[in-house]
Amino acid sequence: MTRMRDRSQHAQRPGEGSISLQRGFSLVELMVVVAIAAILASVAMPAYVNYINRARQSEAITALMNAKMDQEVFWEERAVGTLHRYAGTIGCLPSFVNSANTSCLRDCSSCPQTSGVVGSYTVQVQSASTNSYQIIAFRKIYAAAPTDVVRISSTLDVPVVVNENALKFSIFRLLFQ
Repeated sequence: MTRMRDRSQHAQRPGEGSISLQRGFSLVELMVVVAIAAILASVAMPAYVNYINRARQSEAITALMNAKMDQEVFWEERAVGTLHRYAGTIGCLPSFVNSANTSCLRDCSSCPQTSGVVGSYTVQVQSASTNSYQIIAFRKIYAAAPTDVVRISSTLDVPVVVNENALKFSIFRLLFQ
């Protein structure tokens, strides 16, 4: 019995004199962390991409509002007698002319510039006549998504988004379609 007492008195405490010390993380702990990170990324990534797409779309909306003002100025200033008309090409609008090519502002009838680029959107005059016009801005976000189109016309006060689903990012559509 004395031997048993001796052993119980000299029992090892955790961490004292033990041969193998546990260091690092177990595989289960690492898998839990990876799973949590994957879940957070699957929620955060589409939200971030949608946020960026909406921010870029605001550039197109600003460009269309500038084009609307330019069209009204063009209609008023370029009247031939009592005949008013809207600009038929985007190059005739001051907001879309670069400083190197101002010939379109002087002679709009022979302007070759049919589209302008604002950020990642292409802007075009879709139709123009003596009493109306329609201007569109469009962008292909990624291959599986429909084209994002924003339009404004002489009868609209604000631009209209034609396809609202074009901005919504889907990992499924990106990977499998």
